[in-house]
Formats: sequence, C-alpha cells, structure tokens
Amino acid sequence: MADQTLIEPLSGMFAREAGSLDAWIAVRLEGRTVPFYSSADIRDAGFKAACVDLNLFPAGFNNLCDTFAARAIEPIRAALGRRFGSASFRRVLLVPEAHTRNTFYNSNLHRLRALLAKAGLDVAVAAMAEEGALPSSELITYEGERIEVVPVRREGRLLLDPAGSAYDWILLNNDLSSGPLSWLEGLDQPVFPPPCLGWHKRSKYQFFVFYNAVVRELAETYSFDPWLLSPATDIVTNVSFETDAGRGRVAAAVSAMLDSVAGKYTQYGITDTPHVFVKNDAGTYGIGIMVARSADDIITMNRKDRNKMAVGKGRKPINAVVIQEAIPTRMLTAASAAEPVVYLIGREVIGAFLRANPERGTVDNLNAKGMTFYRYCDLQPTREPVECVCRDSRQAFYSLIAKLAVIAAAREHEVVCNGAPMPG
Repeated sequence: MADQTLIEPLSGMFAREAGSLDAWIAVRLEGRTVPFYSSADIRDAGFKAACVDLNLFPAGFNNLCDTFAARAIEPIRAALGRRFGSASFRRVLLVPEAHTRNTFYNSNLHRLRALLAKAGLDVAVAAMAEEGALPSSELITYEGERIEVVPVRREGRLLLDPAGSAYDWILLNNDLSSGPLSWLEGLDQPVFPPPCLGWHKRSKYQFFVFYNAVVRELAETYSFDPWLLSPATDIVTNVSFETDAGRGRVAAAVSAMLDSVAGKYTQYGITDTPHVFVKNDAGTYGIGIMVARSADDIITMNRKDRNKMAVGKGRKPINAVVIQEAIPTRMLTAASAAEPVVYLIGREVIGAFLRANPERGTVDNLNAKGMTFYRYCDLQPTREPVECVCRDSRQAFYSLIAKLAVIAAAREHEVVCNGAPMPG
C-alpha cells in the first residue's frame, strides 16, 4: 500500500473548518430537494478518499448500532416537517423490494419500520409479490421476527389500506431496477424518494458528474487537489461484451483511465498498481461489476465473465458501463478488507457501519458474496467486541464526504425528476 499520509492534512483542515463547512454545505442545499434517506459507500486509501456509490433506497438499517439508530428519530421528524409543513404525515405506507425470501433485507425493513414508529408514525408495510407468486401475508427476518404486510388497493389517485382509508404518504424502499411500479405512478400522495430516482431512470455516471463537480467547488474554496476526494469516472454507452468490437471500446476506455490514474500516482509518489472498476451504469447490489488492471483484462474476458457483465439486477440487460478509478481501501477489520457505509436521513448523518469481505482484496468490490458487516460505533460497545469498531476519529471526515454526495444527489434530482438541463 502507498504512503498513507496524503489525506490526513486535508482531514485535519476540515476538522478545524467544521463551522465554515457546515455553512458551505447549507448554501448548496438551500432550496433543493434532498433525498429522504441515502447511504454513501466510502473508499479511503489513505492517499485519497471518496464516495464511490450513493444508494437512494438504502437497505442496511439493521447494520447500524443502537446508538446510531437512535439518532435517526429527530432527523426523520425534521425531514418530514420540512416536506409537509402543517399537513398530516402520520400514516405511511412502506413499499419494499419484492425479494421476500431475503431475510437480511427483511431485517432492514424491520429496523426501518421501528425507526419510523419511534418517530411517531403509523407504519404499514405493503405486500409485494415475488415474480410468479402471490404476496405473502408476513415477512420473516434473519433473526426470526415477523413483519405483518398488508394488501394495498388503488382507487383513483390514492392508495388505500384494507379498510379503505388513504395513507398520508409513501416511503419507497424499492430501487425499481426491474422497472417502474405502475400503481405508484400519478398518485396524489407524496412518494419519497420519488420513483423518478429509481434505477430504471437513474445513471450512476450522471451522479458522479455532479459529485465530482461538488468536490471541485469545495477544492476551489479550501485550496486542495479535487482528485484527493473524487474518483475519476467515464462512461461507455451502447456497450456489448459479446463482440470483439464491443469489448474493444470498453478496453480503450479502461486503458485511458489507467493512464490518467497512473499520472496522478506518479505526481504523488504512489507506488500502487492502478486498477479500474467497470460498473453497470444503472446498477446496484454489487451486480454487473468487475475490476481491471489492464485493457487485456477486457479483451480476454471468458464466457462466464462476459455473461456476468451482460445483465444486472432483475436480469435487466446492461447497456452502458461506468469506467471508474478503483480506490483501494486501507481499512481492515478482522483481517478482511472493509469500507465504511454512511447513512443519512435528509441532510443529517445518523451513523455508519463497515462492510467487510474476507473473500475479496483491497481493490475489489466488497458488495459481493461473502460480505459481512461490523457495527461502527462511537461508544464502547456492550456486546462482544467483534460487533463494533469504536472511537474512530475518521468518522467525521467520512460524514463530510457523504454530505458532498447528498448535494450531488439534490442536483441530480433536478435533472432526472424536474427536467433541468445538465450543467455544461
């Protein structure tokens, strides 16, 4: 691993400038629609750190320690107060993913529902059917707890409970990778996050255009190289891994990105070997991702690897891929490569956990088979130590990076949902 000290002076400067940074962030969020909730995947190599993904339909609330979960209550109330004003928002319908057999996901629903209830809301979980099957009447969490789900019917422009009463609003915890849900379209009830931000419309590359622009603005204000907080990112559209010409186009973009990263490594005396991620542009759940350290890794892909890059979540064909600098992680937890995942409600960070994967290396995608999670607390844990990594001074730095990503998401919302033009 390269010299680990490059990022430390920047982190220290941000700690000293916390007050002015809060004001800087507030100005850029003023008048914008902020995601109701989000989670930011952070990579910290020591020589640089950045957000490498922002999930607008986060599904890991169960991985937050109790200290952090408790912090969600007031931000939930504040976010809803800003959205609804004096209008009622007590009755909420939580719309989940359809994969009811994923008990870990169900544990996320259980924790999310509990947080909403503690914030004073009356929460119902909508019954969602697996493909080719009827919806269940309950969901079972990994811990064996039961979640009652309710059938929902639509009348006109309203979603009603079984007794015929309308919900005040809808909380979407389904990223719509498989396409829009027709019964959520054109409702009079607010839907948060709005369906327009599902992966059927959203572009990972477009998000990073905004994120890297936010980092450049911060760098201009505080005088640092924006590369230290942003991943170099490009896109290849109309992609095909099945033809020599298609792989050649991706390989050319990989080669150009590797050359660019190698130049920055030389500038800063970093001796690591550059790698890049090739990611599904409309991707999530770690599907449709590979790592390359040369153009030949693309040219010589075998049939199995080509098939993996052909479809994303829900078997949706991959039509565009992001070519992104692979930032290695310096974090090790129980000898496994790990990365922080920061959770936010609105504009407020509520906490984080660590994603670790003993089957992957420091430059690999950790959101893959074999991953595990560690609770990342700022208080001494009462449970056995393996569950928590405590008193880590870098949490404030990671929170700042996550807030930069939320600014980017607010700008992304204006383009994707409101039809605003992309910046020139």
